[in-house]
Amino acid sequence: MIRLTAAQARLIEKLAIAAWPKECCGLLIGRRAEAGLLVDEVRPCKNLLADQENDRFEIDPQERFDAMRQARSMEREILGHYHSHPNGVAAPSKTDREQMYEPELTWLIVGVTKAGDCRLAAFRPNLEREDFDPVGLVIGSADDQNCRS
Repeated sequence: MIRLTAAQARLIEKLAIAAWPKECCGLLIGRRAEAGLLVDEVRPCKNLLADQENDRFEIDPQERFDAMRQARSMEREILGHYHSHPNGVAAPSKTDREQMYEPELTWLIVGVTKAGDCRLAAFRPNLEREDFDPVGLVIGSADDQNCRS
């Protein structure tokens, strides 16, 4: 299970709407707890493929490395990443399946339509099945956890 505050979910949705018809992407940074994965920070990242195709994303490796170093210094870690699907589907695509690796990371996908309607869903790679498994997603208020967006 992965937990976001309502403000973090709104931020991801706003970024997806702003990027439409391209994909937005970023990192989910936080900590593991008995209650699941607790996201402390939603970190938007540059989509290196935004100028090439509408349905692809690649997080800048330097941004990821910098985020990983900063997270470790604060006893946090990269829990996963998010990206948008400008076709409105909040489910892994064929391309996502072809690019999946790092089974410990959660993939948060936001389906966004031209009208700006958004839907969030979370998944984890299952390398044995070469597919994704759904992950519980809890969106609560900022009071639910000590988080920042």
